[in-house]
Amino acid sequence: MINFKKTRQSFLNKFFLRFIFLYLIFYIYPYGFEYVNELNTDDISFWKDITIWFGEFILGWEFDKEYLLNGFDSKYDYSRFLLITLLSVFGATIWVYTDSKIEFKYDSKLKTLTRTILRYHVGLTLIIYGLAKVFMLQFGEMDLDTLERTVGDHTGMGFLWIFMSHSKVYTMFTGWVEVIGGILLLFRKSTFLGAFILFIAMINVVIIDIGYDVRVKMFAIHLLLMTILLISNDIKRLLNFFVFNKPVDPIIEPPLFSNEKIKKIGYLIKGSILLYFIISCFFTYSNRIRSQKRNKYSYMTGFHNVEVQKINGDTIPSSMGHRWKSISFNGNSRRPESLKIISINNKKHTYSFSVDTIQKTIMFKLIKDTLDDIYKFRYKELPSETFVFQGSHKGDSILIKTKVKTLKDYRLTKNGIQWITDEK
Repeated sequence: MINFKKTRQSFLNKFFLRFIFLYLIFYIYPYGFEYVNELNTDDISFWKDITIWFGEFILGWEFDKEYLLNGFDSKYDYSRFLLITLLSVFGATIWVYTDSKIEFKYDSKLKTLTRTILRYHVGLTLIIYGLAKVFMLQFGEMDLDTLERTVGDHTGMGFLWIFMSHSKVYTMFTGWVEVIGGILLLFRKSTFLGAFILFIAMINVVIIDIGYDVRVKMFAIHLLLMTILLISNDIKRLLNFFVFNKPVDPIIEPPLFSNEKIKKIGYLIKGSILLYFIISCFFTYSNRIRSQKRNKYSYMTGFHNVEVQKINGDTIPSSMGHRWKSISFNGNSRRPESLKIISINNKKHTYSFSVDTIQKTIMFKLIKDTLDDIYKFRYKELPSETFVFQGSHKGDSILIKTKVKTLKDYRLTKNGIQWITDEK
């Protein structure tokens, strides 16, 4: 007599395993290869045209083809998620039907392969995101431009970026959690520990991304689901140990290959991948640190409120829209050696600048300007945080008098961590 319940369960297990494998492959290729820096996903992707077609003709959506990949929560992404879900369902169904016609059994190998792909994808992805936090690159550092903006001018995502950039301790700690968890996932014997650490970390990330409306919600949710799949083998053990107070036996993550020669080849491939990843990370983060943190003119950092502006001897009244309102030197932590000028009418222009401390001169021009449209000033520092800039631009003589503030003049950045606090 046929046991229909057992047959149905066997079918569901086979279908689910194949569905997860196919969805994982479709999802990762190619947009998940963030850890392969030399890879241009547009060159190898076949998703763009069929995803747009699926979204337009099946879902009835319209796409701005100039901004398809705007974060990970765009209509293009949701269209692709739905498309690969349908493809995975269809593919898994055909796969299970085909397997029913052959005698060869390979479910255990397929499961191990799926878990191996999950381990490496989640591990490498969270290592690179963790390192970006460890080196304070992902959110930047608290800067003058941020401090001068009002709370109401920020989006939820921007407000979160301020929160994370304020505390190096918290940001770097969360980064190390992701890095350590990711490294543990790269080795079979520490898979559970790494997956469990990252499961806890990703719950926090998903809640924050949803709560602050960050444009990578689906990216974080996918990583969380992947960590759940990795710890799924151990759920019964966790319940027995933590809830039912029962002894548990260790589970050893099975190797992908059992043949010794093939295992050696596998170790060689793994070593090559990790070596490439380490070298790639070294150069990538070295360049990012150099571009975001190297600053020859850090001593000029300050937010200058313009008190007086004269052009050709005539004082420009504060009611004139083109009058300068403020000058921010190194105000953006992500763009050192730059200054931003804001006019009364709130028009903003960003410049690159250079300083000669001996001659007390400063020159700056628009970052995107290809012409030699250069401002040239001499500057003088006076008592009471006052600066005077005198120079010329396009034949006009200019005098600027400012009052400067530095990071020490803001309550948020004036003090570090205080272990003893006496309220007044």
